[in-house]
Amino acid sequence: MASRLALVVDDSKTARITLKRMLEKHDLHVDTVESAQQALDYLVHKTPGVIFMDHMMPGMDGLQAVQAIKSNPSTATIPIMMYTSKEGDLYVSQARALGAIGILPKQVEPAELYEVLSSLGLVSERRTAETPSRNRIVMMDDLPEAPAQADEPE
Repeated sequence: MASRLALVVDDSKTARITLKRMLEKHDLHVDTVESAQQALDYLVHKTPGVIFMDHMMPGMDGLQAVQAIKSNPSTATIPIMMYTSKEGDLYVSQARALGAIGILPKQVEPAELYEVLSSLGLVSERRTAETPSRNRIVMMDDLPEAPAQADEPE
């Protein structure tokens, strides 16, 4: 089983606390930081089993942080889930191209979070797994390969 430590990176205190509480229900240890730069500083000393990265933050945004984390050999293997309200094919393509493993909506349901944690080996199987009413998470393994196109209008 992978490291039972998760890092939540979000400039919204409410979003950090909400996701932290949800993760702790799965017996994960959770650290939180409020900026991409703080996440990079954190990763100098600790290696979480997964990072949940917001997209829109002051200073360095989440995609820039993913690029920095994935370009550093000592942090490149850490799975990163984008934790954001941003969506769309262009965004998914950009996140995938930079190395994110998936996109989790800000209004995540417990069953969706469990699915992500299970796919990462961070939770053991429950006797009865809940099935989300509709699947709103995007896992990069589930998508066909498509080149990222940065010049398209949003």
